[in-house]
Amino acid sequence: MKEVLLGGRRIKLDPSRLIGTGGEADVYDIGSGLALKLYKAPDHPDYRGLPDEQRGAKERLAACADKLREFPASLPPRVVAPMETAMDKAGRAAGYSMRLVPDAEPLHRWAEPGFRRAVPPAVVGPLFLDLHATVARLHEAGVVIGDFNDLNVLVAAGLAHLIDADSFQFGRHPCRTYTERFVDPLTCDCRDLRPVRPHDSASDWYAFETLLFQSLLLVHPYGGVLPGDQGRPSERALARITVLDPRVRYPRPAVPWRALPDELLHRFHATFVRDERSPFPHGLLESLRWTRCPSCGAFHARLSCPACAGLAPGGQVVAGAGRSPFAGDGLAAAVRQVVTVHGRVKAQRLLLTAGEVVAVGPEGWLVYEAGEFRREDGSVAFRGPMRPQTRYFLSGNRTVAAGRREAFAFADGRSWWERDGALWREGALGDERVGEVLAGQTSFWVGPQFGFGFYRAGGITVAFVFDGVRRGLADGVALPPLRGRVIDADCAFGDGRAWLILHLEAGGRFTRRCVVIRRDGSVAAAADSPPWLEAVQGACAAGPYLFVPTDRGIVRVEESLARWTEFPETEPFVDASSRLAAGPGGLIVANRREVVKLSLTQEVSP
Repeated sequence: MKEVLLGGRRIKLDPSRLIGTGGEADVYDIGSGLALKLYKAPDHPDYRGLPDEQRGAKERLAACADKLREFPASLPPRVVAPMETAMDKAGRAAGYSMRLVPDAEPLHRWAEPGFRRAVPPAVVGPLFLDLHATVARLHEAGVVIGDFNDLNVLVAAGLAHLIDADSFQFGRHPCRTYTERFVDPLTCDCRDLRPVRPHDSASDWYAFETLLFQSLLLVHPYGGVLPGDQGRPSERALARITVLDPRVRYPRPAVPWRALPDELLHRFHATFVRDERSPFPHGLLESLRWTRCPSCGAFHARLSCPACAGLAPGGQVVAGAGRSPFAGDGLAAAVRQVVTVHGRVKAQRLLLTAGEVVAVGPEGWLVYEAGEFRREDGSVAFRGPMRPQTRYFLSGNRTVAAGRREAFAFADGRSWWERDGALWREGALGDERVGEVLAGQTSFWVGPQFGFGFYRAGGITVAFVFDGVRRGLADGVALPPLRGRVIDADCAFGDGRAWLILHLEAGGRFTRRCVVIRRDGSVAAAADSPPWLEAVQGACAAGPYLFVPTDRGIVRVEESLARWTEFPETEPFVDASSRLAAGPGGLIVANRREVVKLSLTQEVSP
């Protein structure tokens, strides 16, 4: 267990109290409403075999003492500023204490369609007005945020808190870090998104506007797909080709841009296409008013519904209400099934609802509407509000909800959970202890044949498999190294294998990784950012295959991860935000307000 000196007292850093890890530091809850940020040393396991990162860690530790000592006082209240410098055993600066922001979510969640199902668009304006005030006051104090991104803004109780303040730029201390998706292209070389000029207040406002854009529309300003472009979407920033460009394929899960008022769209165009820079006009946020259309149920911030007026691009309905490929239908068709044949695909609609489809499984689905969660047969599973990040599990006629921070799984009618550093399961005669894990740091999933999980401590990842019946954990699973932070994770189980999908961030860049783990704990394959992996959630496994939803249709992936088959015939019925389940005779596709069964040819059926 690591130790530091803080204000003359010795602090032991318990791995089970780790609350966050990034490319440069780990953050621990040290009690009394405080957190401690501990910089990673050059010998940290995350930097093994990476001489550039080791050199950067050494330079960071050498410079941190002066920067922390000279950190500006009296900054805005939403800035989580350094309090006391933590020292290592040799008396060198190793990190700092700060106040803890409880029950917070990083701002990047506000750009996720799944998260936003339970977060109305009306909260975005007040949230960014709060953030706007903080940014303006920092600039008045001569401070530049610099590396301003959606992971160093935490949202709690509707307020935006800025963390990673030690990277702020002030006085003689520049900000040397950046995040590619939020760096101002005017500070970069014309050939790549690498800053060649210092951050400044204008680049902060550019990042602010980028954060606002993606929180309103659920897509990055340079997101979407430009046909024929093989580069990263963020590289289109160099050519100023935004997602609003008619050449770019606009993502279906995103909020159609016509939902926004013209004044705000003109401002975005001026910033992201014409390179205009100025503090964001807070009046555009104060005047933002969202309305739900009584005809189609879509949210918009205009005088009239753009979807009903025929203005939404591609026939989309605002806020993901649904572009249905079933001809001539409406919500009145919810009680009848509709069948459409598209190429080799037969699509049978099982549900159309004015509510929200929140879970799907081989045996049915769960819908939230008017304060009630109802199963496919109309029975009420439970009542109450829909909360962000809550997970819902279906097994037979049982329905279980788990909180966003609970280590919990539900499979074959049994519950599994982590408690007091152990993995437990529901047994016939009471709770059964399966094996020891790291308290508060373990993620795990359970399939019909076996389970898989992992935890991280001090840069070391421990991954394990376990049997659905016998006790004990086999912790020798050799996952590829996990560097930086795990943003999200999910796991799908097929015939004798688990498909782990991870969303990772390191050095401001994001990676989606897929790892195939066999039942005996051996790793069959791993791939970083394969072209078919557009989202972490939503895939399902059946037999030896993984079925993945994408904006181009369903993709069937083989165990090697190097071979896959695309089925463009399914494109009208699925997008990257869809959730799949392997049902009898086909795949069940859950979209926001629709459940569809796809029956494919024998060649591609699960």
